[in-house]
Amino acid sequence: MFLCLGIAGGCTSFEVVNEPVPEILQAEKVCIVVHDDTREFFKTTLKEWLREQGITPDVYPQGTPVDICEWTLEYEGRWSWVVGLYLADAKITAYRDGSEAGRVWLDVGKWDGHKWEDGRERIYKLMNMLSGKSEGYDLPVKKKEKEKQIFQ
Repeated sequence: MFLCLGIAGGCTSFEVVNEPVPEILQAEKVCIVVHDDTREFFKTTLKEWLREQGITPDVYPQGTPVDICEWTLEYEGRWSWVVGLYLADAKITAYRDGSEAGRVWLDVGKWDGHKWEDGRERIYKLMNMLSGKSEGYDLPVKKKEKEKQIFQ
């Protein structure tokens, strides 16, 4: 019985990393480096989100250096199937002048309730988190914040 609970517990994992970079909202243009193994839907949704923020998206092929523009996004998404298709994990990294400036990452377990969230809604939520507009999901206290609390 404990083995079954342990296996089921591993399938319900839900992990989030959020290192926001609010300055990206000040950009006039953001370049997107395509990830060939990720569905086209992810790139299309990123472009849509950027346009809604008044930012012009510019798309480049996979392998393009991240210093191609002042602001660049790299992404990766993996869809999985359990009764239905869902966005199981997603990673978006923001670069400014070729250096990593922020990132957001989400990994949804097979039996986690978050898996049924609409893919477009999930990508929007991740971009809102990356840009500092919202936290999106309940997040664990970051190491830096924990250290800050200790020293105050």
